[in-house]
Amino acid sequence: VPAVVVRQRRTGRRGGGGEGGVDEGALLELVASLPECTPVDVLSTAADQSWTRPCAVSVPRLVTLRFIARYVQLAQPLTSLAEGWPKLLALFRAAMVGSSSAPVALLAVLWEWVRRMEPLGDGSPLLSAKERHEAKDVAEALLRATSTQLSRSLRRTERGAR
Repeated sequence: VPAVVVRQRRTGRRGGGGEGGVDEGALLELVASLPECTPVDVLSTAADQSWTRPCAVSVPRLVTLRFIARYVQLAQPLTSLAEGWPKLLALFRAAMVGSSSAPVALLAVLWEWVRRMEPLGDGSPLLSAKERHEAKDVAEALLRATSTQLSRSLRRTERGAR
């Protein structure tokens, strides 16, 4: 299995890059340099460590989701990213149960994954009725969760304004 190749976008920024001084490009390059590290491996590990098993290193879930979104945005080869759909789907389902602040971040990850599958044409897993139905169900659940989250925020804001 070839090592994963990650494209790095130039942002014009110098220095630390992301929040807290973390250079996302450097982090993605590090992941890409791991031998035999394919997108399906990364998604599998992220899903297992973040939501289904205790993790040796404590990482906030939104940080994990931000990394996954960026990874899905840049990971190569696309065929391996497509093969990661079952693990990504498991991550969506587990994260929706355990986190009230995750729906918007999860929706961004799903949108990015769907967008990346377009160039695969006939190789896209979204051509399968089962995968298309799963993606649609997850998207609907995430939109409902996002709407609920926004409604709660509005109620809190209205109570605070009184």
